Amino acid sequence: MTAHNLNQMELVERVLSITRQIQQAAALADWPEAARLTELRSPLLMSLTADETPATLDKIRQIQAIDAALLADAALTQQELHEEFEAAMGRTRAAGEYQRMASL
Repeated sequence: MTAHNLNQMELVERVLSITRQIQQAAALADWPEAARLTELRSPLLMSLTADETPATLDKIRQIQAIDAALLADAALTQQELHEEFEAAMGRTRAAGEYQRMASL
């Protein structure tokens, strides 16, 4: 294994480690931490090269699979939060209407 491959393997290991931290933050619904870790990981992803070994390519596939699952989870969470917000706004309007009618 060349020095370049070793450095790339270490880099991919670091990216995978951060990806797992992002996954953990998302599992805890700590989206600000997940975003912070994503920003930390981004330049590392950009520094990966195309000439990877089979072992590093396997780790990259793991990263891609985790990312795909995280994107799906984030989209679902966003939709759920939107629905909760709309329901809360409806309850707020109903309470306001009650107060208006009660004061007549």
